[in-house]
Amino acid sequence: MLDTIEGHVEAGGEVAAPAIVRSRLRGIAVLGSHPQTKRLAPYHDDGFLIYACSPDNSPYGFSPDACAPPRVDQFFEIHRPVFDRSRPYEYLDWLRNIPVVWMRDPVAIRFRAENGEPLFPTARLYPEKEMKARFGAFTFTSSIAFIMAKAIVDIEKMMDEGRMGGSEPPMLGLWGILQSSKVEYEKQRQGTQNMIWQATQSGIKVLAAQESRLFDPPPEDF
Repeated sequence: MLDTIEGHVEAGGEVAAPAIVRSRLRGIAVLGSHPQTKRLAPYHDDGFLIYACSPDNSPYGFSPDACAPPRVDQFFEIHRPVFDRSRPYEYLDWLRNIPVVWMRDPVAIRFRAENGEPLFPTARLYPEKEMKARFGAFTFTSSIAFIMAKAIVDIEKMMDEGRMGGSEPPMLGLWGILQSSKVEYEKQRQGTQNMIWQATQSGIKVLAAQESRLFDPPPEDF
């Protein structure tokens, strides 16, 4: 179950709020940092949880389009080590205010300030071993793949708990993701596409902006 979305951005780049706001959960929106489609995520639809990553989804990224999303429920800082020149200090300090931050760096999670408080008080260790046991070690080619794995497992759990509402299938939406424009992103693309396949096998409907081209099969040029 795949579906492309034709988004709408109002003049001035503001996010257009949906006409209907639902109180029951419908799915999870995975948010990358590509400016072309990240503004179209369902921030104002409380039926979606927002899972995001990247310094450019904070006010302190390197991109001129860096900005904090209107809403984030869970943030994923998958880079290991976290303390890297690609992660500005201001961005790492900003993570302190996010309700949940998943990290793969146990050293960073254990760090304490001089007063004994953790540097990342809301950080949790990403369940990497469990995710790779479930989805295989060859599909985790980007932060997006790590987020999608956790989102699939979370949706399955919410389905079992009866927290998904309505008669439509649960949804996994992909915004701010464009893995076809640079060589480094092209290397990440197949991992993302495999996670799309994994989601559909669990009865989850996958949505993606048309510009992402994530539903295009790889070229048969062999």
